[in-house]
Amino acid sequence: MRILLPVMVLMSAAYAQTLMNVEWLEKSRADPKLIILDARPEADYAKGHIPGAISINAYDNMVESTPEGEKVLHQWLTDTFGRLGIAPDDKVIVYEEKVGMRAARAFWMLSYTGLTAVCMLEGGLEAWKARGLPLTTEATRSPRSPSRFKLRPQKKYVASAPEVAALGKERKTLILDVRTREEFEGKSGSECCPRHGRIPGAVWIEWTEFLSADRTSFQAPEKLGIMLLEKGITPDRQIVTYCHRGARSAVVWAALDSLGYPKVKNYIASWHEWANRKELPAE
Repeated sequence: MRILLPVMVLMSAAYAQTLMNVEWLEKSRADPKLIILDARPEADYAKGHIPGAISINAYDNMVESTPEGEKVLHQWLTDTFGRLGIAPDDKVIVYEEKVGMRAARAFWMLSYTGLTAVCMLEGGLEAWKARGLPLTTEATRSPRSPSRFKLRPQKKYVASAPEVAALGKERKTLILDVRTREEFEGKSGSECCPRHGRIPGAVWIEWTEFLSADRTSFQAPEKLGIMLLEKGITPDRQIVTYCHRGARSAVVWAALDSLGYPKVKNYIASWHEWANRKELPAE
């Protein structure tokens, strides 16, 4: 109990900041500083979305953790958010059907740029519709004029392949593989990956374990806290999450961030990069 209590206090202090509910969004929609982003596929967006929401696709943007890959990512972030006219003091909320990898990947990218007032919609579009709130099929353009987006990369949120390889040898670091068990054990994988397996020393918890049964929210802080402690995932350790392309791992990154874990990085290039770099070890 003396171990668990400090963790719970830490977690409860930050839990409500990552996910905001429909009631909050409904009341805040008139705020001129609020930007609503729809992270679903464009075809789904066209069938109906929250009025005022702007379509964004952060899911299909593959990332490499090389210096060249970092430049490409930074240019994409600058161009994308500059085109929307997003300012440093804006509030941004992103959603998908429920709470999942598309919204979480966009949430991670927004956080990485240095924006501080960023959140995801708890329950997603399903929660919005469940309250009988309006939808529109009319595409929304940003009400802002395009501007030069000021990128302030938060290096504390991202891990590169060389960094992951080095961190794996440190006792105060934990590499967290959040793919399926079959992927973790090397029994399945994507065709774009020449190798199956995992990063040596990685601990496994599937990403869905961080979500509620209906995937509308994160698990209760108390339940997450117990699961994490059982795996040795404590706030004093540097945690690095990864999956195949940095989307499922973004969900876990967001969940840990919401719990108040201060040292969490997303290896955004994930196994897609690791498997293709044959000089990197795998097991």
